[in-house]
Amino acid sequence: MRTRAFFAVAASGLLAALLATPPATGWAPMTPAGSPVVRPAIARTEQITPVTAEPTTVPLPVKATDGRTHLVYELELTNMSTLPATLTAVRVTAGEGTLEELSGARLLRVFRPSGAPAEQPARDTVLQPGRQGRVWLDVLVPAGTAFPITLAHAVSVTYPEALGIIPKTMTENVAPLGVPDRRPVVLRPPLAGGGWLDANGCCATITAHRSAASPVDGRSRFGERFAIDFVRLDHGTVLFDGPPDQVGSYPYYGTPVRAAADGRIVSVTDEYPDKKPGSATPDMPLAQYAGNNVVQQLASGEYVLYAHLKPGSTRVLAGSTVKAGEVLGALGSSGNSDAPHLHFEVMSATSPFTSEGLPFVFSSFELEGTVTPNAFDDALASGSGSITVTPAREDRDRTREMPLYLDVLRFPRTA
Repeated sequence: MRTRAFFAVAASGLLAALLATPPATGWAPMTPAGSPVVRPAIARTEQITPVTAEPTTVPLPVKATDGRTHLVYELELTNMSTLPATLTAVRVTAGEGTLEELSGARLLRVFRPSGAPAEQPARDTVLQPGRQGRVWLDVLVPAGTAFPITLAHAVSVTYPEALGIIPKTMTENVAPLGVPDRRPVVLRPPLAGGGWLDANGCCATITAHRSAASPVDGRSRFGERFAIDFVRLDHGTVLFDGPPDQVGSYPYYGTPVRAAADGRIVSVTDEYPDKKPGSATPDMPLAQYAGNNVVQQLASGEYVLYAHLKPGSTRVLAGSTVKAGEVLGALGSSGNSDAPHLHFEVMSATSPFTSEGLPFVFSSFELEGTVTPNAFDDALASGSGSITVTPAREDRDRTREMPLYLDVLRFPRTA
C-alpha cells in the first residue's frame, strides 16, 4: 500500500521533474570536455495514471454460437494513490470505433475487487488505496473486422478530492493491446449425441470457470477462462432420475469421453473415487482438484484437459499417441465435482493451475436450445431433475463455433 508521504515525495520529486516543460531550444548537458551536447526538445506525452491497468492475456478472436466474434480477457487494475478510487467507466476501442463501453450496472456486474468472491456481485466499484481489482471483458468485434487490430482502454475514475497532480475526476488511457491474426484450435466434440448442456462456460457471465484465477507459483492465471462443464439432459429435459446425491441417478454417468484431436498423451491420473453429488468439497491437495483426468498435447502446441473421469475408466497411457475420436475414459464425478460431468478445457501449459485458458471451436454440432441460469437450482428444489429447454431459433449445423454458457448441444454420433 502506498502511503500519502511516499506518493507526495514521488509527485514533488520524480514526477514533477518528468512533467516539467523543457526549454523550447532543447536541453544542453555538458560533456566532460565542457562542450555542450545539443539535443532536440522531446515532446512530453506521459500521463499520470494513479490506477494502473494490465491485461491478463492476449485474446484470440473466437466465433461463438451467437454468431459474433468475441475477444475474452480480463483487465487488472491497481489503485496506486492514497485515496479511494471509484471506477466509473471502462471503454475499449479499436481505431476510431468503440467496441465496448461499461458503466453503471453493466460495469458493476463485471467488476470485482481483490479478495472478494468472484461469483458474488460487487456492492460498488471502489478500489481502496493499494487495492487491486479486475474487470472481466467480453468484447464483441464487428463482422468483417480484419486482424491484427490494436485495442485501447480508457478507464474513468473519480476520487473524493484532488490530490497534488491527481485531479478529482480523470480518464486514463491505458493498456494498449495488440490482437494477432490467429484463430483458435478446431476440435472434434469429446462427447456424442444430443442434450449436452454447457453448464459452466464462457463468456459474458462470470461463472465459476470464467472467474477462476489460480494464484500458483507466484502468479495468478486464468486457466479455466473457456472451460466447459458438460452435463446431459436425458430425453432432452432430465438431468437426474433418482436421488440427486447418487452418481447412478445421472443417466449420462459413464458416457465415453473421446479424444478431441490427434495428439500425444502427456499425463494420466486414475486413482481417486467419485465424490458424492451435492456434498461439500473436502480439503484436498491441489493435484486432486481435477480428479481422474487425461492431459493431451496437440500437434499445434495446445493442451487439452479431460477431467473428473470415472474411477478405473482410463484407457490410455502417458506417452502414447491417440487419434481423434479414440476413447480416453468415461465421464465421472471424481475430484472437485458437484455432480457427474466432463470438465473440458484447452490450456497453454500442461497444468490447469499454471496455464492460461485458450479459446477453441468445435468442428461440427447443432445448437438445440438454451436454459436459464437458475435451471439447476429449480431442478434440485423440485426433486424432479427436470430442466426446461428453450429451443434454438435456428436449426442448423454449426461449424467452427464455440458453445456459450447455458447452450444445449447435439454432437455428431460419430464424434
